[in-house]
Amino acid sequence: MAPRTPILVLAAVLAAAGGGCGDEPAGQPRELVSLSPELSAAARLIADRKTDQARTRLEAHVAEHPDDGQAAFLLGLTYHREKRYTLARPWFESAVRLAPDYHTVHHFHGWCLYYLGDMPGARAAFDRHVEAVPGEGDSHFALGLIAFNDDRLDDAQRRFAAAIELQRDKPGHQRDVSKAHARLADVHIRRDELGQAKTQLLLATVLWPQHYAAFYKLSRVLNRLGEDEAADEAFRQFRVWETRAARRRGVPEQGP
Repeated sequence: MAPRTPILVLAAVLAAAGGGCGDEPAGQPRELVSLSPELSAAARLIADRKTDQARTRLEAHVAEHPDDGQAAFLLGLTYHREKRYTLARPWFESAVRLAPDYHTVHHFHGWCLYYLGDMPGARAAFDRHVEAVPGEGDSHFALGLIAFNDDRLDDAQRRFAAAIELQRDKPGHQRDVSKAHARLADVHIRRDELGQAKTQLLLATVLWPQHYAAFYKLSRVLNRLGEDEAADEAFRQFRVWETRAARRRGVPEQGP
C-alpha cells in the first residue's frame, strides 16, 4: 500500500471560498487528515479551483475503489466548491456511509444541506461534527445560524459566542471571528438591545474591515441610536468596501 501523506487539506481547499460577506464558511475545519498520494493530488487541484481535473482523477479512483469514503467526499467537494450542492449531496452521503469516522465530511455535508434548505438535516450533520470535533468554531457558527433562523435566540447567542471563543486566538481566523460578532449583533438587534449590537458590530468591522455587510448593519443601528454622524461614516465605509469587493468579483459598478 502506498504511504499516506498527512496534509491540511481543508485549510487550503476553501480558504478563499466566496470572498464576500455572506455566511459561507471562510476557512472550514483545520483538521489534520491523512490522504493517499492520489487523493492528496486531487485535493490540491480542488484547492487550485481545478475542479474538473480533480473530478476526472477522482471518478477514475472511485471506479477502482468504490468503497473509498474519502474519495467520495472529495468528489462531493468538487461540486460543493462550484456551489452545485444538489450534485454534491449524494457524494457526501456516500462518504458519511462509507467513512463515518472521517469527521470532516459531516461539516461539509452540513453546509451542503444548509444551502439546499434542509435545516433539520444540516443541524444533525453539524451536531455530529461538533460531537466529534468540539473545538471547530465554524460548525458552532453554522449551528448558530440555524438556531437564529428558528428564533432560538439563546442557543444562537451561545453558538456564536463559542465560535468567537474557539477562533479568536487562531491566526488567519479574523474573518470567521468577525462574522460571528456580526451574527451575535443580529441576536441583539432582534432583542432590541441596540447598544450591545453596536459593540459587536464595531468589533466585527475592526477585526475585518472588508466586512461591508457589518458596516451596513452598523449604520442602521447607529441611526436608530440617534448617532447620525457616525451612521453616515459607517455607511460610507460600507459603500467603499462593497465597491472594492464588486471590483474583485468583476461586477460592473452601479449608478452614475
